[in-house]
Amino acid sequence: MSLDSTPDERRAYILAALQTKGRLSTTEVSEHFSVSEDTARRDFREMAAEGLIKRVHGAALPISPGTLPFQGRYKVSAEQKVRLARRAAQIVLRDQVVIVDGGTSNLELVRQLPKDLRATIVTNSPQIATVTNEHAHLEIILLGGVFDKRSQMTLGARVLEQLHSMSADLCFIGVHGIHEDLGLTTSGYDEVAIKSAMISAAAEVVAIVTSDKIGTAAAYKIGPLSLIDILVTEENAKSRALLEQNNIRTLLE
Repeated sequence: MSLDSTPDERRAYILAALQTKGRLSTTEVSEHFSVSEDTARRDFREMAAEGLIKRVHGAALPISPGTLPFQGRYKVSAEQKVRLARRAAQIVLRDQVVIVDGGTSNLELVRQLPKDLRATIVTNSPQIATVTNEHAHLEIILLGGVFDKRSQMTLGARVLEQLHSMSADLCFIGVHGIHEDLGLTTSGYDEVAIKSAMISAAAEVVAIVTSDKIGTAAAYKIGPLSLIDILVTEENAKSRALLEQNNIRTLLE
């Protein structure tokens, strides 16, 4: 490449490379365009500030679609979420106590539960609680706390206190990014403690993950991939690469 590459050319390359490789270092950008690593770092810094990429030490990762507000996320991969939620609903058994974290995939999960299912749903999502009106035999425990408008979930100390008193059969955890190196991530700082408590309160942890979240990262780390017992996702090159190196049971669509 010539020495007079423009920022727009470098940005286009960075975004395209992240789609195919999943990770890009400043060294790779520097060598590709014959520019300094300081220039590559500046490109990464500016793109991260605009929400185009996720910066990690010396590299960039694809940004998670989960960083969008709730209403915007609901429209992303909507058809895939329905298919995955229908598959995940088969995991829930009669008379189980099931923690369902907030999020658009988990909202669809509850919609897909059999109308005659008898179970207890524990959730911090008012939306999830309200879509169960047609499920006559579901008992709903809505965790009370401070309502966060961005995530549409209740958060805070009161929610943690309630979760610490529970021992559930299943937890459907919501994640915004799932990455081989960074593990499970979310875009809300206050969500980390809640999600960790949900995971600790359940015998088995399930995550419904659309393919656009695999290989991406959000700002705050929940923990390693090993926290998940079952991953419900689509079978493709990205999911196969992730699962080959991690001992996670899968339900593939």
